Amino acid sequence: MDTKAAIPPEVMAELHLAAGAAVKGIRDREGMKKAAERMDHRAEKNASLYGVHDVGVDIIREMRESP
Repeated sequence: MDTKAAIPPEVMAELHLAAGAAVKGIRDREGMKKAAERMDHRAEKNASLYGVHDVGVDIIREMRESP
């Protein structure tokens, strides 16, 4: 998959800025808040479209039970 085609340029620019700030130890509280809001919105949208898939708990339980 061509990541340049899959990720819009404005999103890639935002990712580069965030990664650069993280490397320098700079915490952008407002940016973090906006990102959390976007992630929550996307999670709600995905849940409404596809339902809730709680596979993580089952996978962790299986991993604990296996030797």
